[in-house]
Amino acid sequence: MILIHLARFLQVGAVGFAVDATLLWALVYPLEVPPIPARGFSFLVTIAITFVLNARYTFAVPLKESSKLRYGVVQTAGAGINFVVYSLLVLGGCLGPLWSLVVASALASAHNFLMMRRFVFGGATDKPKS
Repeated sequence: MILIHLARFLQVGAVGFAVDATLLWALVYPLEVPPIPARGFSFLVTIAITFVLNARYTFAVPLKESSKLRYGVVQTAGAGINFVVYSLLVLGGCLGPLWSLVVASALASAHNFLMMRRFVFGGATDKPKS
């Protein structure tokens, strides 16, 4: 079961990454928003989209108010990991905004999956719906 959840989590993550990267690129380059505030906005949009997709598709559980709070806490912790790594790479001049996003997202993904599976959608032990 964990492999099905992981595969679906990664699919949702790919959708989330595409949304996040597209918004980040549009804000930083054509609109010339500084990379750090642009990343904050792109993250907020992405978290809303991925909550619904992870609940319904990845773990096949109903959307619950309690899940929203736990999801927010887990995502905030993951965002902290993501944002610190992203900021260090961008501000340190190591990588540009998009490559920094790739590295930061990869590191935060493992944290998010494990915490979501255990604490947010913990009742999701049944086979996911097709």
